[in-house]
Amino acid sequence: MFYILSWLQNGRKLMSANRLELRERELEGAVAVDVIGELTVGTGHDVLLDKVRKQIESGHKLLLINLSQCRRADSAGLGELVTCLVTAARHDAVLRLTNIPQPIRGLMKMTNLLKAFEVFETEEEALKV
Repeated sequence: MFYILSWLQNGRKLMSANRLELRERELEGAVAVDVIGELTVGTGHDVLLDKVRKQIESGHKLLLINLSQCRRADSAGLGELVTCLVTAARHDAVLRLTNIPQPIRGLMKMTNLLKAFEVFETEEEALKV
């Protein structure tokens, strides 16, 4: 899988793998990772996990995964989210999901994964806790 790295206007890196882009943003006391596109098999194995690991290694202890622009997820994508959650916990970091679109929320509910994550409607709510 080939990844294209380019620079955004504010100097942040944008990672792209076919139909998946990840953007990171610094927030007050946290870092947010925007998942844009499809979190599915074939869209970049462990790309999100690599991003989460790098943020943890940089010293961030609160990570928000913003799914507002995630159009689709499958079992591989959900598995990657679970792996990100476990990785964060092993490093005494907290991973929270925000802005989950209804189709993905339904899939997570059906697989009982909603119970495993801290889920918030907005980033603002996730930062208040």
